[in-house]
Amino acid sequence: MKKLVKPMRLVSIIILFILVISGCSYVKYKKAIDSPLIAKGPTIEIVVNEGETLYGLLERLKREGVLRNYYISKYYIKKHNLGAEIKPGTYDVSIDTSLEKFISILKQGGYSVKLTIPEGFSVEDIATKVEKTGLVTKKEFLYALRKYPIPRFVKDDNKKRYNLEGYLFPDTYTFQKNAKADDIILAMITRFNQVMKDVQIETGREIKEKDYERILTVASIIEKEARVEKDRTLISSVIENRLKSNMMLQIDATVIYSLGQHKDVVTYKDLEVKSPYNTYKNKGLPIGPICNPGKLSILAAIKPDNTNYLYYVLKKDNSHYFTATYKDFLIKKKEFGY
Repeated sequence: MKKLVKPMRLVSIIILFILVISGCSYVKYKKAIDSPLIAKGPTIEIVVNEGETLYGLLERLKREGVLRNYYISKYYIKKHNLGAEIKPGTYDVSIDTSLEKFISILKQGGYSVKLTIPEGFSVEDIATKVEKTGLVTKKEFLYALRKYPIPRFVKDDNKKRYNLEGYLFPDTYTFQKNAKADDIILAMITRFNQVMKDVQIETGREIKEKDYERILTVASIIEKEARVEKDRTLISSVIENRLKSNMMLQIDATVIYSLGQHKDVVTYKDLEVKSPYNTYKNKGLPIGPICNPGKLSILAAIKPDNTNYLYYVLKKDNSHYFTATYKDFLIKKKEFGY
């Protein structure tokens, strides 16, 4: 006959079991809070991408296997109301850093910041993007830009909105957290110079610095007008053909830049805006670039296709229809619903 476990002894075993489980859970919980990151060395590099949220970052760190416990971390953050906007950048974090301290570091910003400028951004677009990274304010950036020494290949003209419009090359840059506006501007102009050297090699042409302004102005229009890759050199040919024919360029992108604000639809009233950038009111090219173009648009400006096209109309698939006659242009405008 089996011996029955005495009731008191059974209760003791159950209590002990619960205590052991609770103790293990507490140790696991405390470890996840006191030392949430896993790394082989004494520190770990954490990169926060632009626009990434705190929970999005934790989710990624969990997938990468460097976060001890995603669910405990998330619970602790919600319980203590630690969630807030984190700043993009690169962070060198000690593996002994607590979860609370880690989040505090993310709110302050890393030791380096990644800045990505898309093709076609204007100076003011760039200034807004720079401010979002936490490097310098938009106001500080624009002030520094106006005061920045003009490189010899830039035509200084007080009628321009910004002398350096077009020369801040769109790319991905990494800056130290304490970088100044002048550091950012210098990096972009330096990159522009590098790209122009590459362009000379690729085209097999000697491009003189005195021609930069014209090339950049045409390239900036192409960048704003082209929606698909194959249209760049065709739009470039239309610009060149209209200039050779002594025709007004009449390009909407120059009107939008003249207005100083984006518009999906340009009205007849908009076309009357007085500005040295408005190609509906002024013959020839605008007074300077209307954005900061990428390499492909610069190449298209240097080597346009050989066509007789004088007009183009945007199609529903975002490509353009090109034609040499005004009559055909009007027919297609009506056909496409303009």
